[in-house]
Amino acid sequence: MSYRFGIFGSFGGKSGIKLVETILAQVQSKEIEAEIPFVFSSRAIDEEGNAARLRELVTPETDLIIHSARRSRPWLFKQDRARWRELYHREVMSLISGYTFDSIVLIGYMFFVSDELCQRYNLLNLHPAPPGGPKGSWQEVIWQLIAENASQAGVQIHLATSEWDAGPTLSYCTTPIDQGEFKPLWEDMYQKLRKHSLAEIKQAEYMTNPLACKIREAEAKLELPLLLETLRSLANGTFKIDGLGKSARIIAFGEERTTGYPLTDLIAGAAEKEEKRIIGSVKELIITKPPANEEAGEGLFLFTDNYSIFDWGTMPDQLPEKGKVLALMSAYNFELLERAGITTHYRGLVTEEGIVSYNQAHNLLSQRQAKMAIKVVSKPPLVWTGTEYDYHRYLYAAGRNYLIPLEIVYRFSVPVGASLRMRYDPRDLGLNYSRWPNENVVLPQPKVELFTKLEGRDRFVDRAEALRISGLDESSLAQMEEITLAAGRLLALQAEAQGLTIADGKLEFASCNGRLIVCDLLGTPDENRFHFNGFPVSKELLRQYYIQHDPLWVKEVKQTKNTWGNRPNWQQHSLRMPAPLPSSLRELYAEIYCAVANRYLGRQWFSTRSLERLLAAVKEEESR
Repeated sequence: MSYRFGIFGSFGGKSGIKLVETILAQVQSKEIEAEIPFVFSSRAIDEEGNAARLRELVTPETDLIIHSARRSRPWLFKQDRARWRELYHREVMSLISGYTFDSIVLIGYMFFVSDELCQRYNLLNLHPAPPGGPKGSWQEVIWQLIAENASQAGVQIHLATSEWDAGPTLSYCTTPIDQGEFKPLWEDMYQKLRKHSLAEIKQAEYMTNPLACKIREAEAKLELPLLLETLRSLANGTFKIDGLGKSARIIAFGEERTTGYPLTDLIAGAAEKEEKRIIGSVKELIITKPPANEEAGEGLFLFTDNYSIFDWGTMPDQLPEKGKVLALMSAYNFELLERAGITTHYRGLVTEEGIVSYNQAHNLLSQRQAKMAIKVVSKPPLVWTGTEYDYHRYLYAAGRNYLIPLEIVYRFSVPVGASLRMRYDPRDLGLNYSRWPNENVVLPQPKVELFTKLEGRDRFVDRAEALRISGLDESSLAQMEEITLAAGRLLALQAEAQGLTIADGKLEFASCNGRLIVCDLLGTPDENRFHFNGFPVSKELLRQYYIQHDPLWVKEVKQTKNTWGNRPNWQQHSLRMPAPLPSSLRELYAEIYCAVANRYLGRQWFSTRSLERLLAAVKEEESR
């Protein structure tokens, strides 16, 4: 009988969902020879968070079990937390009592488990410290490491017991934190300690201190490889757990291990391999040939059906086929630019036949995931010093082939909701209005604006700051703006020929030995505000939905941005999570993406209703 384990999680954030997705994929592909009889969520599908994504991830072989902790005796939760924990987990044990399994993996489970649960089952917990290291939350662990002037950090997987972070350790790995990129961050910390106590620095920079963030980044890279390797070892029998809880014996390769089995050498290689896979909000980048100082590298975009709005990152839902829409429209547009003499990082779409052009990608829709081959440039970390981003360090590390840390936005008109309305009076742009009207306004001349690309959120910058942070001279920046307008006009002409209009859009650039090339994606409903018969048919639909139907989350996003500015990871300070889309609207928005692609490309790639019928259906659905 194969090894069987369940999964417990609260799934408030995105990281837990990604871990479950990866584990399920490895079990399905037999990389981990195991079975997952159930995934348990302490958060209901309709509650804030990402639990709704679980419905799309689980397979017929895995049951999804949900028992809302928030709705279970909330009065007792406030009065007697220990008693609430005991009763809640007794109910959970009843829900899983009919399943046969060897252990439970805790993934972002936000509650202390009851003593009874620990004594009945082996619960595998990921803790961000090696054996004998600090206890507590990952934030407290990191600040203890800084206080101890530690030379290494690490992660371990141990059995959860009634004593916090003290159960038997199965496996662990470590990583140095006093070398390479860590050195200047330690030096910055020592400089601060000359003026302030560590307690004062911790209070002021608890979640934003550059050294603390870098240590967390190093630990996080180890967590997934360690978890997967440990599950793989349990599944193939090289690791065994003899007994339950605190009294359990850990057997690795036939020998009892009182302090766990070290997997540092194996995990270091996996983590290094993982670094070549960069996960973004809506797509992933796999670097197949790293860039050199004098030459661009090569890589692949892997498109997902995720979407992101308001700089939040990945939202709770997916829009089916959206990834293929972005791949097809971007490929078409890259080839459109190349024919006009504009250099891009595009190499082709990837199908079973290899790297092919847009017109040759006949079987792309039959693939599970769309892929695009691209040229890759350097993108070193943009370090937050505690007060600002260190662009000097970024440009120094970047070399001659690097991602320019700017977004160039071009505007042909100004729809309701465009941020330009907050920066300009209509008369400043040659418009005969005393105030902005509640409708899309066509500009007499296209407008180009500059924004940051790599900060915690996209920030408008003036020309002087754009020059400072980009490493470009005035002529290169002017050339980039000219290319942006030329590309925007090409896309607008293509859209108009198919009955669509483009209000605005954005381009990103890389510098390859001083030569500008267009990169990332372009001309899709994510990068551009498309309109059809005056109505938005792009990501703007999703923005407007949340503004109207989840105003408390939108307000919280604005307040959090105002409080934390453009610092990295500002999202984790938000007290609210976005609600999932209603399933009916999710399907409609996804179909609109597909219908826009059909119309723009002049080809029926997807089976959809007309845009007229879809917009009418959206209006009817949103009015309910």
